[in-house]
Amino acid sequence: MKKIVLLTIGGIVLAAMFFTLNSVSAQDITFEASVDKNRLSFEDVLVLSFVLSGSNIDMNAVLELPDMKDSFDILRGPSRSQNISIINGRQSSSLTIQYVLSPKKTGTLEIGAATIVQNKKTYGTTPISIEVLTVSTPSQQGVQGPQNAQGNDTQPDVFLRAEVDKETAYLGEQITISYKLYTRLNISGYEISQQPSFTGFWLEELQVPAPPKLQMTNINGQQYGVALMKKVALFPTSSGHMTIDPLVMTFAIKTRSGRHDPFDMFGDSFFGRTEQLIRKTQPLSLTIQPLPEENRPGSFNGDVGAFTMSVEAEPKEVLQDEPVTLRIKIQGTGNIKTVKEPLITLPESFKRYDTQISEAPFTLQEPLQGEKVFETVIIPSSDGTFQVPPVLFSYFDPQRASYQTLRSQPLSLVVLPKVDQEEPMERRIATKEEIKLIGKDIRFIKTDVNNLEEHGRYWHQSGLFQGSLLLPIVCVAAAWGYKRHRKKYACDTRYLRRKQANKLSKQRLKDARALLDHGDAKAFYAAISNALRQYLGDKLNVPSAAIVGYEAGKILREHGLNEEVVQRLIRCLDTCDYARFAPVGADRDEMQRTLQEVEVIIREIEGLKGLGGRSKPSVASVTGLVLCAVFALSIASQGAETSVEEIFRQGNEFYEGGQYQEAIDRYQQILATGLENGYVYYNIGNALLKEQRVGEAILQYERAQRLLPRDEDINFNLGYAKALTLDKMEGERGTVSRMVSSIRTFFSPNELSLAFWLAYAALTMIVIAFMFVPRRWKIRMVYLALPCALLLMVSAILLLFHISYDEMDEAIVLAEKIEAKTGPGESYSTLFEIHEGAKVRIQREKLDWVEIKLPNKVIGWIPNAHLERIAQQIEKNAN
Repeated sequence: MKKIVLLTIGGIVLAAMFFTLNSVSAQDITFEASVDKNRLSFEDVLVLSFVLSGSNIDMNAVLELPDMKDSFDILRGPSRSQNISIINGRQSSSLTIQYVLSPKKTGTLEIGAATIVQNKKTYGTTPISIEVLTVSTPSQQGVQGPQNAQGNDTQPDVFLRAEVDKETAYLGEQITISYKLYTRLNISGYEISQQPSFTGFWLEELQVPAPPKLQMTNINGQQYGVALMKKVALFPTSSGHMTIDPLVMTFAIKTRSGRHDPFDMFGDSFFGRTEQLIRKTQPLSLTIQPLPEENRPGSFNGDVGAFTMSVEAEPKEVLQDEPVTLRIKIQGTGNIKTVKEPLITLPESFKRYDTQISEAPFTLQEPLQGEKVFETVIIPSSDGTFQVPPVLFSYFDPQRASYQTLRSQPLSLVVLPKVDQEEPMERRIATKEEIKLIGKDIRFIKTDVNNLEEHGRYWHQSGLFQGSLLLPIVCVAAAWGYKRHRKKYACDTRYLRRKQANKLSKQRLKDARALLDHGDAKAFYAAISNALRQYLGDKLNVPSAAIVGYEAGKILREHGLNEEVVQRLIRCLDTCDYARFAPVGADRDEMQRTLQEVEVIIREIEGLKGLGGRSKPSVASVTGLVLCAVFALSIASQGAETSVEEIFRQGNEFYEGGQYQEAIDRYQQILATGLENGYVYYNIGNALLKEQRVGEAILQYERAQRLLPRDEDINFNLGYAKALTLDKMEGERGTVSRMVSSIRTFFSPNELSLAFWLAYAALTMIVIAFMFVPRRWKIRMVYLALPCALLLMVSAILLLFHISYDEMDEAIVLAEKIEAKTGPGESYSTLFEIHEGAKVRIQREKLDWVEIKLPNKVIGWIPNAHLERIAQQIEKNAN
């Protein structure tokens, strides 16, 4: 019985101890809120801190903030920091969460209770009362400056002010706000943390000095540096009582242990340390009056300011159906961007087109000024003298508080009737002239079969040439990328750390794996923690000692890291920290899992695009792909060639034997294979000329000359054949035209293409070399580039002339004699006669007739069947 009693008492004691320990553990967790000050000015900021502490707390706990939207703005936060300590073998942890708050109003404000959940239990903070004081507006020389948070006479060292030029304005009237900084401290940097919304206003940013210029002023006996930080012009778009929200700025304050130089503002913080200071302006209350309804003109479109107007028409005397430009210029003070087009009334016979608008606001002027131009094209459809009524433009002048109407002078336009011009005399008759025959025979045919190469496929039309034009661009881009890459490695510490992070982490993890093999748990976890923190520090460009799991996770989330991976990262850091300081055993399996987990996390982070992890195609691979594409294009551009040497020999034998038609048939067979050769055309021309078919011979010679412009035999025989024609077809040309034509005909398209490509390649190499050579060599590279650029330009121009010339639709007349008509049909009048062999340019086609133009600019219509295009055979072969 006694034994049973003792066991019962022992059980009760153990149960009591168990519940007591749990109670102590639960009571060990505390959650408190604090502020850095309980009394502050409206312009000041408040640091709100929440501290969660205990022996076993969740560092990832979610904080529930109280409702503060009516009392405070959150400027920054949350920022988290953790602390873990072990004293006498007992671990304690704390989590601090901070916010930077800005009061929205004055008076006594309350920060309600915040809550957080730990071990399924909710903890709350005690509400905090904050007193926000009103700050007076500063002025110069003896006027009270802003008071500090304690209400004494001590003035703050730094504050912001928003100065408005007027508190009452009309709808659309300019209101200028200047945001000024007053400081007695050294400012090493600044940024605008929160912009006002400017709801209900049209906003125009005005120019301010950059960097800000300080001027000294005296406030209550204290010297302040004053700088204009921001200036805006506001144009109200709605009436009533409006409030402009505060502007919030963050300043980097430079503190020094040595002398204080008040003139060293906005300087370099090379010496000393910097502290951040947040300041904001007071809200501004504005009263916007609506525009008066009384005396509002019908031409008023809502424009407000002070303007002038000029109206002009050019020309004032035109032919019927000719355009006239009506130009209206509005200049003055106000929001020039919203000025609308004045009212224009036109005569009924005028057709109006869309107005072209150009504007030029002058942001350097105060108040805002500018000009706006409206250009409208009008076309009169009937002749006569017309009056354009005055143009009206109305606006509201806020200085006079009245409406003003500008009225231009009426415009007088004289429209003349159309003039029906007679056909020029040169279109009625073409000049004919008898040509003396040259007293010698044509030159002999070409017999060398080695000349049977492709002449008709120009290099500039091939895929090889067109694709090769991309190569210099790729090379320059690759060189620029390489230079940029090399410069980053040399100068950009952040880039260098980020690029080397993965490589260094692998080496550190390799060292950790060696510690794993030795079973040294504390050293292993220290190495893992160091590898992970060093990797994160390199990737995020922060000191590794400052890496906190929650903060790192927040940044990685912004770069797109999966939430699950973020949580695994935080757990790994916590595990390493715990294992380093807690008395744990050497659990090899757990150590192995931790190592693998870290490797997986690093691979996941390496895949993030924003941290340089996504692989990009190398310059070499891109260049290789371009080369492959160019090669494929060049292969595709080459057609299959057929052996034609035997056919060419047969044609030559028939020609030498006087069988000219048989020779022509053999040469035509060569062309039918797709081979386009200038010597084949030349031989056909010779055979045709022997057959007394002068027009067809000239056609073939022309085709041969296009392919081989410098061949003496072709040029001689073509001139011989033209001498047999009846018409003199040379038009008058200027010196420049003759010179360009001579140069163009001297070089073939392929030669010009080669010159262009060589100059292009040389210029590319010079540009690439320019990127890397020392500074003293750069001027020499410029001198080398000039002749290359000149050759590139000249060859390109001549090549374009060749291309445009080849695209001309020229033809040779094959009929012995044909009458050119005034229109496309036999019923039209005859203008002139044209004979076999004449070279004409086709202007247009209609039915079976074509309009032709002679070199002397004579124009007429002839049947399409009586001529053949020079390029027609080339097109057939290409097809």
